[in-house]
Amino acid sequence: MFKKMGLQKKRDIYLIGFLFIFLGGVFLAFRLLAFHEDAAMAHIYYGNSNDPIVTVDFSRQTIERHYDQSVPSSYDGDYPIIDLDQQTITLLGDYTVNGIRQIVVIKYDFNKRSVQIIEEQSPNNICSREGESTGWPLICLPNRIRVEFVTDQGDFTV
Repeated sequence: MFKKMGLQKKRDIYLIGFLFIFLGGVFLAFRLLAFHEDAAMAHIYYGNSNDPIVTVDFSRQTIERHYDQSVPSSYDGDYPIIDLDQQTITLLGDYTVNGIRQIVVIKYDFNKRSVQIIEEQSPNNICSREGESTGWPLICLPNRIRVEFVTDQGDFTV
């Protein structure tokens, strides 16, 4: 019986090793093959809306503002704020600190066809740690903002 237990443990180790290698291979293949088409546009969504608040068109190198955020009258200005010189879009997120809604700053780059959340206030700053993306969706849950990419051949939405 003792020999049989040793053989069973050996099989378990081989099975676990095979699963790690197989799943690692699937993960690497997905990372290498998915989302490698050039992004034509990035849609920025706020809240539960299915309509983007801003669209970054990388092909035409334009920014289109679709609608304004509804913000309390105590906030100065209209959101989103589009700064063409700095290549940033500033939205008012839903995450609050001491009752004040925090801003989310999104930087876009026409040459790289990329978008990155560069400034935000949320627990552990997870949104800004996602880094620069050229195809992967960016999601900032505490602020209810998401970025989804579209290629010429199809949509990268989740």
